[in-house]
Amino acid sequence: MKSHRSLLLLLLAAITLYLYGCVIPIPTPENKVLAGTPVTEEQLAFIQLGETTKESVLARLGEPQIVWENAHILVYEWEVRHGILLWAVGAGYSGAFGAIDLRERYVLILQFNDTDRLQRFERVIRPPLKSYGDFLREWVNKP
Repeated sequence: MKSHRSLLLLLLAAITLYLYGCVIPIPTPENKVLAGTPVTEEQLAFIQLGETTKESVLARLGEPQIVWENAHILVYEWEVRHGILLWAVGAGYSGAFGAIDLRERYVLILQFNDTDRLQRFERVIRPPLKSYGDFLREWVNKP
């Protein structure tokens, strides 16, 4: 979510300023896809809870990045750049500088029942500091 990105930016800024450097976040006008294929809201318009089948999801969205058979889950994911973080650190006659992509990892999670009918789905931003396994387990156990 946005708060994770803000916290990461604040932490990086504090560390860099402590080391006598500077950090400049630069938002980019376009959200560039860095990995995966985005699933848009328009692409999800066909989805109906209790009616949409796993087969129809696969036909429309293609193969998912993750299939969790035991929990009847399909996961589609993609990364988008929302900006660039320029940084510089220096001391005396030496220094370093660089740029880092400000990324968000989007995830579409679809859970099906035993008859392969969609029972739940959500399009979310995956927290950057949480393991993928923990993130999915929490999602499955969320009411």
